[in-house]
Amino acid sequence: MNTIKTTNAYGQVLYCPQCKNILKQMSGKYFCQSCAHSYPIVDGIPSFVDKDLKVNSFDASAFEFLSEMEQKHFWHIGRSEIILDVLRRNIPNLAKSRMLEIGCGNGSILAYLKQNGISIEGGDIFIEGLKFCQQRVGSVPLYRTDILALPFHNDFDVIGMFDILEHIDEDEKALGEAAQALKSGGRILVTVPAHEFLWSYFDVHSYHKRRYNKGELVAKLERNGFIIKKMSYYMFFLFPLFAIIRLIGNIPRKNKKQGIKASLEVRTIPVVNEVFLGLLRLERWLIRYLNLPIGASLLVLAEKKNGK
Repeated sequence: MNTIKTTNAYGQVLYCPQCKNILKQMSGKYFCQSCAHSYPIVDGIPSFVDKDLKVNSFDASAFEFLSEMEQKHFWHIGRSEIILDVLRRNIPNLAKSRMLEIGCGNGSILAYLKQNGISIEGGDIFIEGLKFCQQRVGSVPLYRTDILALPFHNDFDVIGMFDILEHIDEDEKALGEAAQALKSGGRILVTVPAHEFLWSYFDVHSYHKRRYNKGELVAKLERNGFIIKKMSYYMFFLFPLFAIIRLIGNIPRKNKKQGIKASLEVRTIPVVNEVFLGLLRLERWLIRYLNLPIGASLLVLAEKKNGK
C-alpha cells in the first residue's frame, strides 16, 4: 500500500497546477485527489509539466554550451553579483528568507546565491537544464514547472526571475503565478533585456518575445499586485558599444553565421572580459545609491501588496 502524505521531503505543501488543490505525495509521484492529475518524480525532481507540452521559448540543446560559458563571461558574472547585492541591501532578514528562482536553467545564478548563504529553490520547464542544476547544487529542492501554472501558494519570501520573462508569450500570467507563490509582503526581483530598438538576430536566436521599457514592465507588475521598490538599468557604461554591435549585427550580408554560439556577444576575450567585468562591478556599486538612467538590461525589485 502506498504511503500518502501532503508534504515533500522539505516539509513543503505543493498544489495541483491544474486545480490548485493540495497534492498528496505517494510512492514516486504526486497525485491530486480533486482532479485526478498525477505528477511523477523523476531522478528526485517532481515534474509538474505535461510530457507532451511543446516548448518554443528556448533551445534546450544550448544548456551545455551556456553552462560552460556562464562560468567566465563578464555579463553572467556581473549580473549574478548585481543580483546578490540588490537582494542583500533590500531584503530584510535575507538569511532567514525562503527564495525561489523561476527559470533557473542550468543553475548558474542559483548556485551562486546558495554559495552566498541564501536558502533557495529552483524551478524550470526544461529537464535538461535542471539536470545540470542538480549536479551543481546537490540537495537543493528543484521542480520541473511551467511558469504559467506553478504548484506553489503563499510559500516564498523572495522570487527571482532572471532574464526569463522575455521568453514567455503570456508574461503577465507568469507574473500573476509568481504573485500567488509569494507570501503577502514578499519581494520579486526581475531582470529583463531593455529597449525594443536593440532588437536583433541575437534576440531571435535566443527565442525572445520582446525587450522591455520601464513603463511597460511597471504596468505589468502593478496590474498583478506588486508595488515597485527599486528600478534601474544596468550595462550602462557599455551601452553605446552594445548598441553599435547590435546595429552592425543587423546589417544583412551573405554567409552570415547563425545562432547564439556564433555571436560576438557570447565570446570571452581575455583582458577585454576583465575590463568589462570591472565596469559592471562599478555599476553594482552605483546601483546601491542611485538608479542608472539607461542600459541594455533592466532590473526591478517589487513587493507583493499585503492581502493579495
